Amino acid sequence: MNALEGKNVLLTGATGFLGGLTLQHLRDVGCNVTSINRNSITVFARESEREIPCTTLSSQEIYDALGDLGDLGDLGDSTLIHLAANAGGQEDTSNIANLVQGNFSFGLNVIEAARKKGCRRVLNFGTFWQYDQTGQQRPVNLYAALKECYQAILDYYCDRYKMNAFSMILSDTYGEKDFRAKVVNHIIDCGLSKRICELSEGRQKIRLLHHDDFIDGLSLALTHILSEEPKGIHFKHSLFGQDEISIRELVSKVSKVTEIETNVHWGAIPANDRVPERPFEPFLPISGWQPIIELEDGIRRTFLSRLALMG
Repeated sequence: MNALEGKNVLLTGATGFLGGLTLQHLRDVGCNVTSINRNSITVFARESEREIPCTTLSSQEIYDALGDLGDLGDLGDSTLIHLAANAGGQEDTSNIANLVQGNFSFGLNVIEAARKKGCRRVLNFGTFWQYDQTGQQRPVNLYAALKECYQAILDYYCDRYKMNAFSMILSDTYGEKDFRAKVVNHIIDCGLSKRICELSEGRQKIRLLHHDDFIDGLSLALTHILSEEPKGIHFKHSLFGQDEISIRELVSKVSKVTEIETNVHWGAIPANDRVPERPFEPFLPISGWQPIIELEDGIRRTFLSRLALMG
């Protein structure tokens, strides 16, 4: 029996890429998972393979949402994994409400509702875009700023209600299962289709995290938080890939691995002076975790996946 078998988990963000991988992994290791979503869908409960409706919370006032977890019973032995996020769209009046709901108010409703039902453990995920290269809080955009605000909310809940929280700060993720318009996929797709690849000047450095390493880090963090008696502590750790590499170096590495040259228009995407020149690792990795997927291997696996997708 593994350490997570039979554990009860509330999961937000299961309709997203990382959340979907997390849902599958938690089911595979035998967790009892309830998915909480902003939109009504269905998921499968592992223990009986029956369809169960996802609990739906609105962006209304906190106490209007409390009843939405009423059918779940006591959540005192449950852990809330909060992966729901909304990183897309323009930062203007037409989209601010969506950004606030997806990155702040939805998560606040969930933690308050879960806390009222006895839940005292939260595993949260932030982004390295919350920090500059010196480690100072300097969010790149409104998405990152709202992520920072949510971590402050967790500080409050830990202090007032003696909950324990883990906030895991993520670098950019990638991998063969990732079909989002991320930088590795963009470079590969442009090379395969012979399109011009429009990028920034490419001087900034990143540390790409393969989705398998993400899942390993999440699983270990969940094991750690379950082993700690809740006593009001907000732990913070980083999940970063092995290699620090510039975008220009990444293009060269992709070409080397795939044996396909990508024609890049450097500077086609305007520079954002808030994006750090190199990622800062604001917190140590969680004890016992380190990334194991080498970048070249991850690129190769991603390339083969994109190649199959394009026929």
